[in-house]
Amino acid sequence: MNQEKPLNPLPYPVYFICLNPQKWEFLMNNEMPPPVEQLADRLIDGNEVWSVQTYIHLKRRGLEVYLVPNYVRGRICVTSYDRLKIRDFPFNSYVVTCRHDRARPEICEKRIVQNQLNIIDESDLWIPLWSQPNLIPRDTSRNSRIENITYKGLKTYLAQPFRSPEFLQQLESMGVNLSLSQTDTDWTDYTTADLVLAVRNCTEYDLSIKPPSKLINAWLAKCPALLGPEPAYQQLRESELDYIEVRSPDDVISAVTRLRENPNLYAAMVENGLKRVQVFTPDALALWWRDLLAGAIAQDYERWLSQSPARKLLGRPIQFVRRAIEHKREKKYFFININQGKRLFSL
Repeated sequence: MNQEKPLNPLPYPVYFICLNPQKWEFLMNNEMPPPVEQLADRLIDGNEVWSVQTYIHLKRRGLEVYLVPNYVRGRICVTSYDRLKIRDFPFNSYVVTCRHDRARPEICEKRIVQNQLNIIDESDLWIPLWSQPNLIPRDTSRNSRIENITYKGLKTYLAQPFRSPEFLQQLESMGVNLSLSQTDTDWTDYTTADLVLAVRNCTEYDLSIKPPSKLINAWLAKCPALLGPEPAYQQLRESELDYIEVRSPDDVISAVTRLRENPNLYAAMVENGLKRVQVFTPDALALWWRDLLAGAIAQDYERWLSQSPARKLLGRPIQFVRRAIEHKREKKYFFININQGKRLFSL
């Protein structure tokens, strides 16, 4: 089994905390794990993508990382938000929490965030989410034809105006079909996709914590994207070739017409996407992770280790109590805003 190109070693071992130890017990023997592509159908949620998938990518590049069921005292421990529990009293470990689509974690030393809007202070570190494993790109023989628009995601998240019979009839009159994902498998196959559509009907708060994954996957799939006004996409946008922003069905109709009339623009968007995605490949993101673990995180870990005995014995528990109160407050704030906040589109 081939191993990815090794990265420079980490100054300290890093322990990734697993939310479902029984499911991933076969990876906890410290042997070389199989490639992510062989396990992609088991990586079903953000917790596993941020913890297990990251562990696999780093382990296969020669780094001293471990997948474990519990926090390791005195060590750097990386956990997903849902595995971060107050009842575990994790303050005797140096905890790095991957926030994903959750509230701001407070009972930790550092946070990995997937949206740059979530960088509040020096404890927040931005790393994009991994791209879709086993993605099947668009068939290049389709050239610049536009017959199929695809939405990769849960149907309920696609804003209602883009599911309306009127909009679908408009597309049909142009000889264009909109396909919605029926299963998780559909999320990987872009073979016949000519455009990606992603306009989510979420609260503005929800969009503020979402990653730019649909854009990155579209670049990787060689498929131009029509995307809603989400902060994560706008943060990455460097030119109009990155994607076309749409806010209404009329915007989609206009974009289809424009791209059909200008096949060179379509080709330029595909070429631009292949260039832009190079900084978001597994190799690039693994190096990104390595540099943060060996840089900002290692430096702060050394500060944490050098704390006085009194600080370790008394200060950390007291600090943890304060953080736990704030952690609960942030969780309450999250649920209120994720459900009751302002939406871009009416239901």
